[in-house]
Amino acid sequence: MNNARRITGGMRGLNDEILGVIFSRLPVKTLMRMKCLYKDYSELISSPWFINLYSKRFNSIPDNHCIFVQTGEINRLIRIQYPGDLIKLNEPCTTDYTVIGSINGLICLVTTIDSRQWICLWNPAINQYKMFRVHNENPQEKRKCDISMGFGYDKDSDDYKVMRILSYKTGRPLTILEIYSTNSECWKEVKSNRRLKMSTSFCNVIVEGFTVWVAEDLDGDIVLASFVWSKEKFFIIAFPEEVILTSQNFVATNYHGSFAVLAYSSPTKFKARIDVWEIELDIAAEQCKWIKKNTFHTDFGLSTHWGLTGGDIVVENAPNMPFLFNLTTKQRWELGINPILSLTNYTQSLVSIKGFRRVGNQLKRKRKDSNPVRARLN
Repeated sequence: MNNARRITGGMRGLNDEILGVIFSRLPVKTLMRMKCLYKDYSELISSPWFINLYSKRFNSIPDNHCIFVQTGEINRLIRIQYPGDLIKLNEPCTTDYTVIGSINGLICLVTTIDSRQWICLWNPAINQYKMFRVHNENPQEKRKCDISMGFGYDKDSDDYKVMRILSYKTGRPLTILEIYSTNSECWKEVKSNRRLKMSTSFCNVIVEGFTVWVAEDLDGDIVLASFVWSKEKFFIIAFPEEVILTSQNFVATNYHGSFAVLAYSSPTKFKARIDVWEIELDIAAEQCKWIKKNTFHTDFGLSTHWGLTGGDIVVENAPNMPFLFNLTTKQRWELGINPILSLTNYTQSLVSIKGFRRVGNQLKRKRKDSNPVRARLN
């Protein structure tokens, strides 16, 4: 931080850079309390420089990595280093919702309220959220189309964005992108340079600057559709030939901060192999290169698996309890949650966006509703 000024509050003589390094070691809850002590503290903790510093430090510590697990009834946050520790969350949506994805401590949800779809951006660490309507409520009424949603971050403009992809199936093939910017707080439409059919109703991978879907092109080939937020453009990536020929299934994932594919194959029921393929994408040249980073062997098969940022995977071998498995150490821990509807990587952050407001105390409300004495009194 250039021309760092000196704090005149409780820690006299320390400039912002030194104080920022000290504060970056504190939990989010402590920092939120400190914002109330001094105006200078609040300005420092709320500054983009400190928020970025805090995110980098927090993400670099494995103990801080979490999984947001959606079950349909009781949703929980699980620390990867302590999978038995199920953390309750004060959620902003009391109705059913679908998780679109998470990046930099923000979780993107889509929910239905009074028969209308809403999008919610939520930071559980600072207990704040923002909710806004989808751009076009019922595009299917005009022409039949497939709909998929994505969430991402444009570092160049420091802008968190939500995208809805409308792939029209009748008439002239057409893909329209509806993009919401949290900076401008409005939607815009962009015609895509590609005709795509996404394999899921939400994105598969989010890394800084990119959001990726497994998709089907016009020829019916399975490809990766990587959307570059700074260019608002799709780049279509073919899978490595080895993955297509030898793997039984695969999952796209954020692997240690990079985009990757976990390709799974199993010659026998109790002997499996997982290949980790990372991709190097040259945006300017519109070229990509696949690199096989690692090969791991396991003694179990996979019926369903999800990739996680730290190199771990969550495995569900029905009817057994889903478990967390570390590819390197071969350690496994039962999660104690079944069934699992979705898994999302999550790390705490101080990121706040325009229009954020505080989440009401839903946990306290649920406790009151579950108490029969209080229920009768109310």
